[in-house]
Amino acid sequence: MTEKTSAEITREYISQHPSIVDCLCYDVVNFSALARKIMEETPAKNEEAVMIACRRFQVELQGRRSKEIDVISTLSNSRVKLKSKVSLVNARNEPRAHQILQRIQQNIVSKKNSMLTVQQGSRVLTIILDEENLAETVSALGKELVLNSRNRLGEITVESPEAIVETPGVLTRFSSVLSEAGINCLEVVSCNTESTFVVAEQDLVRAYNLLSSLVS
Repeated sequence: MTEKTSAEITREYISQHPSIVDCLCYDVVNFSALARKIMEETPAKNEEAVMIACRRFQVELQGRRSKEIDVISTLSNSRVKLKSKVSLVNARNEPRAHQILQRIQQNIVSKKNSMLTVQQGSRVLTIILDEENLAETVSALGKELVLNSRNRLGEITVESPEAIVETPGVLTRFSSVLSEAGINCLEVVSCNTESTFVVAEQDLVRAYNLLSSLVS
């Protein structure tokens, strides 16, 4: 295999570190320190070549600032909703499970303010629902279909303007602020202009405050 050049190694390293990309966009980087950091963690050996590659990459990223403005505009026109007492069920993705869920959904829809969201993977169905409907759902699906279930969860839904559909980076911004705070998202559901994050109950208020701070 052809050995990678210092420039290739540098670009690959920076691309894998979004925080460095952001610093390059905002022009707040000490290139000498960054070059030394890259050389410490990669096979790159030529400091001058690494620094040149960093500067060239920064020039290529100049257009990213205009995209950042679009992201900020979309965020400022979003609103955040919080919902507690949420549960999550993972079940086998089998025809029988779909049939049972259709019946359950009909019952749940008749209840005021109740919700049931189903995500379909290749092998697993993820069901997000109110805690009050958890026992009924697990019982109806049965032990053969249910893989696991969790309660004491909450969800935060961000409702954004239509612009989010054409604006890359908004969902990443939501996820990043939660990740950087050490909040684990058990599920992320994106439905057109709505982005929903399911978290543990103890993280719910903190997650809500973090996401609210982005849109305020």
